[in-house]
Amino acid sequence: MRLISLRSDGTVHRRWSAAEPGRFGGWWIPPGTLVEDDGGSWSSPYPVAAIAWPKAWFQVFVLLKTDSTDYYVNICTPPCIGADVVWIDLDLDVRVEGGRVWVADEDEFQMRSRGYPRAWCTAAQQAVVDVQHAVKFGAHPFRPSYADALRAEWMLRSRPGGTVLR
Repeated sequence: MRLISLRSDGTVHRRWSAAEPGRFGGWWIPPGTLVEDDGGSWSSPYPVAAIAWPKAWFQVFVLLKTDSTDYYVNICTPPCIGADVVWIDLDLDVRVEGGRVWVADEDEFQMRSRGYPRAWCTAAQQAVVDVQHAVKFGAHPFRPSYADALRAEWMLRSRPGGTVLR
C-alpha cells in the first residue's frame, strides 16, 4: 500500500512508495522507503509509524529516531483509506521535536488557503488547536508509553523472521 498526499488541485505532493500495516492500527514506513515529493525524493534512516483516522483533519508520523521520538503532524483533509491512504495536504503542520512544539508552514497555508473551501480552513485551524492540546496533555498518539509500544513492535517486526501478528 502507498500513502499519498495530494495538493488541493489533485496533483501529488508526496508519495510514500510502500507502507506496511502495523498492529497499532496504522502503517509502518520502514527505513529507506522511498518518498517522492514535488522537489525530488528522499528516505528516512529510521522507522516511521504513520497514523490516520477516517474523520480526523490531521495525520501523524511518529518518527522513531535512535535516541528520541519526534512527531510530524500534517493538517489535511480526512483521509480516504482503501488500497492506498490518500489525503489532501492543507500546507499546515504541527512539529514536535525534542519536547518543543510549533506550527510550521503557516505562510504556505495563508497563501494557498485562499483557494480552499471555508470549511477546510476552519477545520484546519481547529485541527492545529486539537493537536497542540493532545501534545500538551500527552494524549494518544503523543503518549510516551505509546512510542515505547511502537518501538517494541518494530523490534519484533524487524528481527530476522520477525512477523507481527495482527
